[in-house]
Amino acid sequence: MAKRKNRKPRVRVDPRRTRFKALDNKFYFLTSKQKYWCDVYLEEGTNLTIASLEAYKVTNKHLCKIPWKLLTDKEKRKRMAAENTASKIGQENLRKPPIFKYIDKVLSDEGYTDDVVRLLHFRNMKQGKSVSASNQAIDMYYKKRGAYKPEEHIITNKLTDELLDRIIKD
Repeated sequence: MAKRKNRKPRVRVDPRRTRFKALDNKFYFLTSKQKYWCDVYLEEGTNLTIASLEAYKVTNKHLCKIPWKLLTDKEKRKRMAAENTASKIGQENLRKPPIFKYIDKVLSDEGYTDDVVRLLHFRNMKQGKSVSASNQAIDMYYKKRGAYKPEEHIITNKLTDELLDRIIKD
């Protein structure tokens, strides 16, 4: 049996996954739902919750399209639960490296880099007049980039014998 020389490994193509090259020159994969979520999230006027409601199956998401005043108390509770679920899905998505890298890539392709936004931010800080629309755009950019994501705290258990004795005595 003869061996094949210089054979390239096969790349398995999955139609449900999108392959893209991020800014760090590495390749990442997104599922079709994740890519759709990112595209909706990056549209103007959307946020995590709206994108999650649009892209994923969330129970009672139809209630989110009905005006609040027209809902009964029971429907309001269901709507709040649906919005909370969608918000959690969005927060989890932003913590996934491929999704975050895809958002960075798309924003970078559109011309929104950290350097450009920093210059705009600096210009707005130096102006004496109101530039609320520009500041809102900068704020939205920072939100989309994940600059406001919550800090991760590591909790360690450092109970010493002295501290335990004090707690027991109190």
